[in-house]
Amino acid sequence: MRSALPGKSSPNTTVALTKVALRLFRLADLADAIGDLTGLGQESIQSLVRTAEKELANRTSPEFTAVATADREWIEGVLARTYIRLAADPARQIMGESLIGAEAVVRLADEAMTTDDRRDVLAASDDARAYLTALSESIAYLISEWYSTNAEPNRAAMSQAVGETLQTVRAIPNLIEALKAHLDSSLAPALFQLEQSTLEDHGSPPEPEPERIVFELDFGFAPLATDAELAELVSAAVVAVLEDRPVRIEVSLPTLDEDVKKFGDAVRAAQLKRESQKKARRLRLALSAFFSPQVEAAWALYLGVPARVTVVRAILAEQEATRAKLDVWRTTPPRASAPIWLTPDEVHAVVESVGLNHWDHLKGGAGWRAADELPRSVIVEKVMPSILAELVRGEVTSEEDWTADVLFLPSWHIGQG
Repeated sequence: MRSALPGKSSPNTTVALTKVALRLFRLADLADAIGDLTGLGQESIQSLVRTAEKELANRTSPEFTAVATADREWIEGVLARTYIRLAADPARQIMGESLIGAEAVVRLADEAMTTDDRRDVLAASDDARAYLTALSESIAYLISEWYSTNAEPNRAAMSQAVGETLQTVRAIPNLIEALKAHLDSSLAPALFQLEQSTLEDHGSPPEPEPERIVFELDFGFAPLATDAELAELVSAAVVAVLEDRPVRIEVSLPTLDEDVKKFGDAVRAAQLKRESQKKARRLRLALSAFFSPQVEAAWALYLGVPARVTVVRAILAEQEATRAKLDVWRTTPPRASAPIWLTPDEVHAVVESVGLNHWDHLKGGAGWRAADELPRSVIVEKVMPSILAELVRGEVTSEEDWTADVLFLPSWHIGQG
Protein backbone atom coordinates (compact mmCIF):
# COMPACT_ATOMS: atom_id res chain seq x y z
CA MET A 1 0.00 0.00 0.00
CA ARG A 2 1.44 3.35 -1.06
CA SER A 3 0.29 5.29 1.98
CA ALA A 4 2.09 8.48 0.99
CA LEU A 5 0.28 8.85 -2.29
CA PRO A 6 -2.91 10.57 -1.08
CA GLY A 7 -0.75 13.29 0.50
CA LYS A 8 0.81 14.24 -2.81
CA SER A 9 -0.66 17.39 -4.29
CA SER A 10 -2.71 16.78 -7.38
CA PRO A 11 -1.59 18.71 -10.45
CA ASN A 12 -5.18 19.94 -10.55
CA THR A 13 -5.55 20.96 -6.90
CA THR A 14 -3.59 23.15 -4.52
CA VAL A 15 -1.84 22.43 -1.24
CA ALA A 16 -4.19 24.43 0.95
CA LEU A 17 -7.33 22.79 -0.47
CA THR A 18 -5.73 19.35 -0.15
CA LYS A 19 -5.11 20.13 3.53
CA VAL A 20 -8.78 21.06 4.00
CA ALA A 21 -9.87 17.86 2.25
CA LEU A 22 -7.61 15.80 4.50
CA ARG A 23 -8.95 17.58 7.57
CA LEU A 24 -12.50 16.65 6.52
CA PHE A 25 -11.40 13.02 6.17
CA ARG A 26 -10.46 13.08 9.87
CA LEU A 27 -14.11 13.71 10.85
CA ALA A 28 -15.52 10.55 12.43
CA ASP A 29 -18.60 10.20 10.20
CA LEU A 30 -16.74 10.87 6.96
CA ALA A 31 -13.81 8.67 7.99
CA ASP A 32 -16.23 5.80 8.73
CA ALA A 33 -18.03 6.28 5.42
CA ILE A 34 -14.87 6.50 3.29
CA GLY A 35 -13.27 3.64 5.21
CA ASP A 36 -16.26 1.39 4.57
CA LEU A 37 -16.46 2.52 0.96
CA THR A 38 -12.81 1.95 0.02
CA GLY A 39 -12.37 -1.15 2.13
CA LEU A 40 -9.36 0.38 3.84
CA GLY A 41 -11.00 0.67 7.25
CA GLN A 42 -11.04 3.77 9.45
CA GLU A 43 -7.61 3.10 10.96
CA SER A 44 -6.05 2.85 7.50
CA ILE A 45 -7.80 6.05 6.41
CA GLN A 46 -6.58 7.90 9.50
CA SER A 47 -3.06 6.60 8.89
CA LEU A 48 -3.13 7.79 5.31
CA VAL A 49 -4.40 11.18 6.42
CA ARG A 50 -1.69 11.55 9.08
CA THR A 51 1.03 10.64 6.59
CA ALA A 52 -0.30 13.10 4.02
CA GLU A 53 -0.67 15.90 6.55
CA LYS A 54 2.94 15.46 7.65
CA GLU A 55 4.08 15.82 4.04
CA LEU A 56 2.04 19.01 3.66
CA ALA A 57 2.81 20.49 7.10
CA ASN A 58 5.39 23.01 5.94
CA ARG A 59 3.76 23.92 2.65
CA THR A 60 1.36 26.84 2.47
CA SER A 61 -0.84 28.17 -0.30
CA PRO A 62 -3.00 31.23 0.54
CA GLU A 63 -6.23 31.06 -1.43
CA PHE A 64 -9.89 32.00 -1.28
CA THR A 65 -9.15 34.71 1.26
CA ALA A 66 -12.36 36.45 0.26
CA VAL A 67 -14.43 33.57 1.71
CA ALA A 68 -15.38 34.18 5.35
CA THR A 69 -14.59 31.54 7.99
CA ALA A 70 -18.29 30.87 8.59
CA ASP A 71 -18.87 30.35 4.86
CA ARG A 72 -15.89 27.97 4.67
CA GLU A 73 -17.24 25.90 7.58
CA TRP A 74 -20.72 25.80 6.01
CA ILE A 75 -19.30 24.71 2.62
CA GLU A 76 -17.12 22.05 4.24
CA GLY A 77 -20.20 20.76 6.06
CA VAL A 78 -22.18 20.57 2.80
CA LEU A 79 -19.41 18.57 1.13
CA ALA A 80 -18.93 16.28 4.12
CA ARG A 81 -22.66 15.44 4.11
CA THR A 82 -22.65 14.95 0.35
CA TYR A 83 -19.67 12.60 0.26
CA ILE A 84 -20.98 10.62 3.25
CA ARG A 85 -24.23 10.18 1.32
CA LEU A 86 -22.29 8.95 -1.73
CA ALA A 87 -20.23 6.56 0.37
CA ALA A 88 -23.38 5.12 1.97
CA ASP A 89 -25.22 4.67 -1.34
CA PRO A 90 -25.88 0.91 -1.79
CA ALA A 91 -25.38 1.29 -5.54
CA ARG A 92 -21.74 2.28 -4.89
CA GLN A 93 -21.67 4.49 -7.99
CA ILE A 94 -18.65 6.35 -6.65
CA MET A 95 -16.52 3.21 -6.98
CA GLY A 96 -16.83 3.00 -10.75
CA GLU A 97 -16.67 6.78 -11.20
CA SER A 98 -13.41 6.89 -9.21
CA LEU A 99 -11.80 4.65 -11.81
CA ILE A 100 -12.79 7.14 -14.52
CA GLY A 101 -11.21 10.06 -12.66
CA ALA A 102 -11.73 12.92 -10.23
CA GLU A 103 -13.87 14.89 -12.67
CA ALA A 104 -16.42 12.06 -12.77
CA VAL A 105 -16.52 11.94 -8.95
CA VAL A 106 -17.09 15.73 -8.80
CA ARG A 107 -20.05 15.44 -11.18
CA LEU A 108 -21.49 12.57 -9.11
CA ALA A 109 -21.15 14.62 -5.92
CA ASP A 110 -22.88 17.57 -7.55
CA GLU A 111 -25.82 15.33 -8.50
CA ALA A 112 -25.95 13.86 -4.98
CA MET A 113 -26.31 17.24 -3.24
CA THR A 114 -29.66 17.68 -1.47
CA THR A 115 -32.24 20.12 -2.79
CA ASP A 116 -31.83 22.38 0.25
CA ASP A 117 -28.03 22.42 -0.01
CA ARG A 118 -28.19 23.10 -3.74
CA ARG A 119 -30.59 26.00 -3.19
CA ASP A 120 -28.30 27.51 -0.54
CA VAL A 121 -25.23 27.06 -2.76
CA LEU A 122 -26.93 28.79 -5.69
CA ALA A 123 -27.77 31.72 -3.39
CA ALA A 124 -24.19 32.01 -2.09
CA SER A 125 -21.54 34.40 -3.38
CA ASP A 126 -19.41 33.65 -6.44
CA ASP A 127 -16.32 33.24 -4.22
CA ALA A 128 -18.11 30.77 -1.92
CA ARG A 129 -19.32 28.68 -4.87
CA ALA A 130 -15.83 28.70 -6.37
CA TYR A 131 -14.43 27.49 -3.03
CA LEU A 132 -17.00 24.67 -2.93
CA THR A 133 -16.08 23.56 -6.47
CA ALA A 134 -12.33 23.63 -5.82
CA LEU A 135 -12.63 21.79 -2.49
CA SER A 136 -14.88 19.13 -4.02
CA GLU A 137 -12.22 18.60 -6.70
CA SER A 138 -9.61 18.05 -3.98
CA ILE A 139 -11.76 15.52 -2.11
CA ALA A 140 -12.62 13.72 -5.35
CA TYR A 141 -8.96 13.58 -6.31
CA LEU A 142 -7.99 11.88 -3.05
CA ILE A 143 -10.81 9.33 -3.29
CA SER A 144 -9.99 8.60 -6.93
CA GLU A 145 -6.29 8.14 -6.09
CA TRP A 146 -7.13 5.66 -3.31
CA TYR A 147 -9.23 3.59 -5.69
CA SER A 148 -6.66 3.76 -8.49
CA THR A 149 -3.52 3.03 -6.48
CA ASN A 150 -4.47 0.88 -3.44
CA ALA A 151 -4.93 -2.80 -4.19
CA GLU A 152 -8.05 -3.65 -2.14
CA PRO A 153 -10.15 -0.59 -3.12
CA ASN A 154 -9.08 -1.01 -6.74
CA ARG A 155 -10.11 -4.68 -6.81
CA ALA A 156 -13.47 -3.83 -5.24
CA ALA A 157 -14.17 -1.06 -7.75
CA MET A 158 -13.08 -3.20 -10.70
CA SER A 159 -15.26 -6.09 -9.50
CA GLN A 160 -18.28 -3.84 -9.23
CA ALA A 161 -17.67 -2.32 -12.68
CA VAL A 162 -17.27 -5.77 -14.25
CA GLY A 163 -20.37 -7.04 -12.45
CA GLU A 164 -22.50 -4.15 -13.68
CA THR A 165 -21.22 -4.69 -17.23
CA LEU A 166 -22.01 -8.42 -17.13
CA GLN A 167 -25.46 -7.76 -15.71
CA THR A 168 -26.17 -5.35 -18.56
CA VAL A 169 -24.85 -7.76 -21.21
CA ARG A 170 -26.85 -10.68 -19.82
CA ALA A 171 -30.03 -8.64 -19.94
CA ILE A 172 -29.66 -7.89 -23.67
CA PRO A 173 -31.18 -11.18 -24.98
CA ASN A 174 -34.24 -10.71 -22.76
CA LEU A 175 -34.59 -7.14 -23.96
CA ILE A 176 -34.42 -8.27 -27.59
CA GLU A 177 -37.10 -10.91 -27.02
CA ALA A 178 -39.31 -8.40 -25.24
CA LEU A 179 -38.85 -5.91 -28.07
CA LYS A 180 -39.71 -8.54 -30.68
CA ALA A 181 -42.85 -9.55 -28.81
CA HIS A 182 -43.86 -5.91 -28.47
CA LEU A 183 -43.36 -5.29 -32.19
CA ASP A 184 -45.31 -8.44 -33.13
CA SER A 185 -48.24 -7.37 -30.97
CA SER A 186 -48.32 -3.72 -31.90
CA LEU A 187 -46.83 -3.25 -35.35
CA ALA A 188 -49.53 -5.03 -37.34
CA PRO A 189 -52.44 -3.10 -35.74
CA ALA A 190 -50.50 0.10 -36.15
CA LEU A 191 -49.95 -0.55 -39.87
CA PHE A 192 -53.62 -1.36 -40.30
CA GLN A 193 -54.65 1.86 -38.59
CA LEU A 194 -52.22 3.79 -40.75
CA GLU A 195 -53.73 2.33 -43.92
CA GLN A 196 -57.28 3.04 -42.76
CA SER A 197 -56.62 6.45 -41.34
CA THR A 198 -58.12 9.42 -43.16
CA LEU A 199 -56.99 11.96 -40.59
CA GLU A 200 -55.09 14.95 -41.88
CA ASP A 201 -51.37 14.78 -41.12
CA HIS A 202 -50.55 17.99 -39.35
CA GLY A 203 -46.87 17.06 -39.13
CA SER A 204 -44.58 17.31 -36.16
CA PRO A 205 -44.78 20.37 -33.90
CA PRO A 206 -42.61 23.26 -35.06
CA GLU A 207 -39.19 23.75 -33.53
CA PRO A 208 -39.09 26.58 -30.97
CA GLU A 209 -37.83 29.88 -32.28
CA PRO A 210 -34.25 30.55 -31.15
CA GLU A 211 -33.56 33.37 -28.73
CA ARG A 212 -31.97 36.02 -30.98
CA ILE A 213 -29.24 37.96 -29.19
CA VAL A 214 -27.69 40.78 -31.24
CA PHE A 215 -24.49 42.54 -30.18
CA GLU A 216 -24.21 45.84 -32.03
CA LEU A 217 -20.59 46.98 -32.35
CA ASP A 218 -18.87 50.18 -33.42
CA PHE A 219 -15.96 50.50 -35.88
CA GLY A 220 -13.52 49.30 -33.17
CA PHE A 221 -15.65 46.22 -32.34
CA ALA A 222 -16.70 47.69 -28.98
CA PRO A 223 -20.36 47.16 -27.95
CA LEU A 224 -22.70 50.10 -28.43
CA ALA A 225 -24.88 48.93 -25.54
CA THR A 226 -24.56 50.43 -22.07
CA ASP A 227 -23.58 48.20 -19.14
CA ALA A 228 -27.25 47.84 -18.18
CA GLU A 229 -28.30 46.98 -21.75
CA LEU A 230 -25.42 44.53 -22.10
CA ALA A 231 -26.42 42.86 -18.82
CA GLU A 232 -29.97 42.40 -20.18
CA LEU A 233 -28.65 40.76 -23.37
CA VAL A 234 -26.38 38.46 -21.37
CA SER A 235 -29.16 37.51 -18.93
CA ALA A 236 -31.58 36.73 -21.78
CA ALA A 237 -29.03 34.45 -23.45
CA VAL A 238 -28.19 32.59 -20.22
CA VAL A 239 -31.85 32.09 -19.27
CA ALA A 240 -32.54 30.61 -22.71
CA VAL A 241 -29.64 28.17 -22.31
CA LEU A 242 -30.81 27.14 -18.83
CA GLU A 243 -34.33 26.58 -20.20
CA ASP A 244 -32.95 24.41 -23.03
CA ARG A 245 -34.08 26.87 -25.67
CA PRO A 246 -31.90 27.47 -28.75
CA VAL A 247 -29.86 30.68 -28.80
CA ARG A 248 -28.72 32.47 -31.94
CA ILE A 249 -25.90 34.96 -31.41
CA GLU A 250 -25.46 37.71 -33.98
CA VAL A 251 -22.82 40.44 -34.31
CA SER A 252 -23.91 43.63 -36.08
CA LEU A 253 -21.26 45.93 -37.59
CA PRO A 254 -21.56 49.35 -39.27
CA THR A 255 -21.83 48.99 -43.06
CA LEU A 256 -18.48 50.77 -43.63
CA ASP A 257 -19.59 51.51 -47.21
CA GLU A 258 -19.14 55.28 -46.97
CA ASP A 259 -15.88 54.95 -45.03
CA VAL A 260 -14.17 52.57 -47.43
CA LYS A 261 -14.96 54.88 -50.34
CA LYS A 262 -12.50 57.38 -48.84
CA PHE A 263 -9.64 55.04 -49.72
CA GLY A 264 -10.26 55.50 -53.42
CA ASP A 265 -9.06 51.93 -53.88
CA ALA A 266 -11.75 49.36 -54.57
CA VAL A 267 -9.44 46.42 -53.85
CA ARG A 268 -8.27 47.83 -50.51
CA ALA A 269 -11.86 48.68 -49.58
CA ALA A 270 -12.95 45.10 -50.30
CA GLN A 271 -10.05 43.76 -48.25
CA LEU A 272 -11.01 45.90 -45.24
CA LYS A 273 -14.63 44.79 -45.42
CA ARG A 274 -13.59 41.14 -45.66
CA GLU A 275 -11.21 41.43 -42.68
CA SER A 276 -13.98 43.04 -40.60
CA GLN A 277 -16.42 40.29 -41.54
CA LYS A 278 -13.89 37.55 -40.69
CA LYS A 279 -13.23 39.08 -37.28
CA ALA A 280 -16.97 39.49 -36.65
CA ARG A 281 -17.43 35.79 -37.45
CA ARG A 282 -14.72 34.79 -34.94
CA LEU A 283 -16.33 36.96 -32.27
CA ARG A 284 -19.78 35.51 -33.01
CA LEU A 285 -18.46 31.94 -32.66
CA ALA A 286 -16.66 32.76 -29.38
CA LEU A 287 -19.81 34.39 -27.97
CA SER A 288 -21.91 31.43 -29.15
CA ALA A 289 -19.54 29.06 -27.33
CA PHE A 290 -19.79 31.22 -24.20
CA PHE A 291 -23.60 31.06 -24.22
CA SER A 292 -23.74 27.26 -24.29
CA PRO A 293 -24.76 24.38 -22.00
CA GLN A 294 -21.09 23.37 -21.87
CA VAL A 295 -20.07 26.65 -20.21
CA GLU A 296 -22.96 26.35 -17.76
CA ALA A 297 -21.74 22.86 -16.84
CA ALA A 298 -18.08 23.83 -16.38
CA TRP A 299 -17.95 27.50 -15.37
CA ALA A 300 -21.31 28.49 -13.87
CA LEU A 301 -19.95 28.71 -10.32
CA TYR A 302 -17.47 31.39 -11.44
CA LEU A 303 -20.04 33.48 -13.30
CA GLY A 304 -22.62 35.89 -11.96
CA VAL A 305 -24.18 38.36 -14.41
CA PRO A 306 -21.48 41.07 -13.85
CA ALA A 307 -18.74 38.48 -14.44
CA ARG A 308 -20.48 37.29 -17.61
CA VAL A 309 -20.61 40.88 -18.91
CA THR A 310 -16.88 41.15 -18.19
CA VAL A 311 -16.20 38.00 -20.23
CA VAL A 312 -18.30 39.31 -23.14
CA ARG A 313 -16.43 42.64 -23.16
CA ALA A 314 -13.09 40.80 -23.02
CA ILE A 315 -14.07 38.55 -25.95
CA LEU A 316 -14.99 41.59 -28.05
CA ALA A 317 -11.92 43.60 -27.06
CA GLU A 318 -9.44 40.74 -27.61
CA GLN A 319 -6.09 40.75 -25.82
CA GLU A 320 -3.23 43.20 -26.17
CA ALA A 321 0.25 41.70 -25.88
CA THR A 322 2.38 42.96 -22.98
CA ARG A 323 5.79 41.96 -21.65
CA ALA A 324 4.34 39.52 -19.08
CA LYS A 325 3.03 36.46 -20.90
CA LEU A 326 1.48 33.51 -19.06
CA ASP A 327 1.10 30.29 -21.05
CA VAL A 328 -2.21 28.46 -20.57
CA TRP A 329 -2.35 25.09 -22.33
CA ARG A 330 -3.70 21.53 -22.44
CA THR A 331 -1.61 18.40 -22.93
CA THR A 332 -4.56 16.02 -23.24
CA PRO A 333 -6.70 15.92 -26.40
CA PRO A 334 -7.87 18.24 -27.70
CA ARG A 335 -4.46 19.85 -27.18
CA ALA A 336 -4.65 23.63 -27.19
CA SER A 337 -2.68 26.75 -26.28
CA ALA A 338 -4.44 29.87 -24.94
CA PRO A 339 -1.74 32.29 -23.64
CA ILE A 340 -2.68 35.44 -21.77
CA TRP A 341 -0.84 38.72 -21.15
CA LEU A 342 -0.78 40.28 -17.70
CA THR A 343 -0.37 43.76 -16.26
CA PRO A 344 2.19 44.27 -13.46
CA ASP A 345 -0.62 44.24 -10.87
CA GLU A 346 -1.96 40.98 -12.32
CA VAL A 347 1.53 39.43 -12.24
CA HIS A 348 1.75 40.26 -8.52
CA ALA A 349 -1.74 38.83 -7.91
CA VAL A 350 -0.90 35.62 -9.79
CA VAL A 351 2.32 35.08 -7.80
CA GLU A 352 0.39 35.47 -4.53
CA SER A 353 -2.52 33.30 -5.69
CA VAL A 354 -0.35 30.31 -6.62
CA GLY A 355 1.66 30.62 -3.40
CA LEU A 356 5.05 31.32 -4.98
CA ASN A 357 7.66 33.91 -4.07
CA HIS A 358 8.66 35.05 -7.53
CA TRP A 359 7.25 35.27 -11.06
CA ASP A 360 10.15 33.18 -12.38
CA HIS A 361 9.02 30.25 -10.24
CA LEU A 362 6.19 29.74 -12.73
CA LYS A 363 8.63 28.35 -15.30
CA GLY A 364 7.66 24.76 -14.44
CA GLY A 365 6.14 22.58 -17.12
CA ALA A 366 2.83 20.73 -17.39
CA GLY A 367 1.35 19.73 -14.03
CA TRP A 368 3.27 22.33 -12.03
CA ARG A 369 0.32 24.71 -11.69
CA ALA A 370 -3.23 24.73 -13.13
CA ALA A 371 -5.52 27.53 -14.32
CA ASP A 372 -7.96 27.11 -11.44
CA GLU A 373 -5.25 28.40 -9.08
CA LEU A 374 -5.22 31.84 -10.71
CA PRO A 375 -7.03 34.84 -9.17
CA ARG A 376 -10.70 34.86 -10.04
CA SER A 377 -10.38 38.24 -11.80
CA VAL A 378 -7.66 36.88 -14.09
CA ILE A 379 -9.72 33.76 -14.82
CA VAL A 380 -12.77 35.83 -15.80
CA GLU A 381 -11.05 38.70 -17.64
CA LYS A 382 -8.25 36.79 -19.38
CA VAL A 383 -8.35 32.97 -19.14
CA MET A 384 -11.96 32.30 -20.13
CA PRO A 385 -11.95 34.59 -23.21
CA SER A 386 -8.57 33.19 -24.33
CA ILE A 387 -9.70 29.55 -23.95
CA LEU A 388 -12.91 30.22 -25.92
CA ALA A 389 -10.97 32.00 -28.70
CA GLU A 390 -8.53 29.06 -28.93
CA LEU A 391 -11.30 26.45 -29.01
CA VAL A 392 -13.03 28.39 -31.79
CA ARG A 393 -9.74 28.64 -33.71
CA GLY A 394 -9.26 24.89 -33.37
CA GLU A 395 -12.90 24.29 -34.44
CA VAL A 396 -13.55 22.33 -31.23
CA THR A 397 -16.84 24.14 -30.59
CA SER A 398 -18.04 23.55 -34.15
CA GLU A 399 -18.80 19.94 -33.23
CA GLU A 400 -22.46 19.58 -32.26
CA ASP A 401 -21.75 17.49 -29.16
CA TRP A 402 -18.46 19.05 -28.00
CA THR A 403 -17.78 18.12 -24.40
CA ALA A 404 -17.71 20.47 -21.40
CA ASP A 405 -14.67 18.58 -20.08
CA VAL A 406 -12.43 20.64 -22.38
CA LEU A 407 -13.37 23.72 -20.30
CA PHE A 408 -12.46 22.10 -16.96
CA LEU A 409 -9.91 24.61 -15.61
CA PRO A 410 -7.75 22.10 -13.67
CA SER A 411 -6.97 20.40 -17.01
CA TRP A 412 -5.33 23.62 -18.29
CA HIS A 413 -1.69 24.03 -17.20
CA ILE A 414 -0.09 27.43 -16.56
CA GLY A 415 3.52 28.53 -16.77
CA GLN A 416 5.61 31.60 -17.47
CA GLY A 417 5.73 32.25 -21.21
